[in-house]
Amino acid sequence: MKRFLVFVVLMCAAFALAQGKPYSLKGFTLGESTLQDFKTQFHHCADTCEEKSQKKFGVPAKFAPFCSDDYPEAGLTPGTEDTSSAYARAGLVYCQPYFPFEAQRGLQFTIADIATTSQFDFYEGKLYRISATFYAAQFTAMQEALTGKYGTPSMTAVEYQDAFGAKFTGSVATWDNSVSMITLRQYGGSVEYSTLVVEHKALAAQAEEAKPKHSSKDL
Repeated sequence: MKRFLVFVVLMCAAFALAQGKPYSLKGFTLGESTLQDFKTQFHHCADTCEEKSQKKFGVPAKFAPFCSDDYPEAGLTPGTEDTSSAYARAGLVYCQPYFPFEAQRGLQFTIADIATTSQFDFYEGKLYRISATFYAAQFTAMQEALTGKYGTPSMTAVEYQDAFGAKFTGSVATWDNSVSMITLRQYGGSVEYSTLVVEHKALAAQAEEAKPKHSSKDL
């Protein structure tokens, strides 16, 4: 009986530990992986890499990853600001592993062997969100891959309406371990694309609070 109780206690402790650890994706762990980790892993010359080309076109080499603190006028921030300076001062940095033009060369971030357009968001140097967009035709394959890694998700159905008034229903799969959440939407606003968001709850809330507050100019 005593051994059984010890076993139960150990199982409960293991379950609690698993519940308290944030999700990881492609080797990046929410709340633990740093901006420097990300930049180190994806560092590469993306364009005008040769000195001859730099002299010919009069531009410096472009080094990836594509981050808002390195390219402040690139439009990577959530708003419509001309520069990301205010976000950087608030500790917010938004990154993509590759420049958009690199997709034409076949360089794209993949999840479960599915090509995606992905973004990594950092607050105070810590990863708090990974978001990805991919073709909706790959939704089932993505859901199966995530289920294989994270277990069976909670499923709901959401009704959408496009700009022409047409209504359609899409599935939403969620995984939640109390510290972090994964949300996979069959349709991300259109029937063409699906979206995936992997988010650290507490850090995401802090990042949202830290976002620069802007007054409306439409007055």
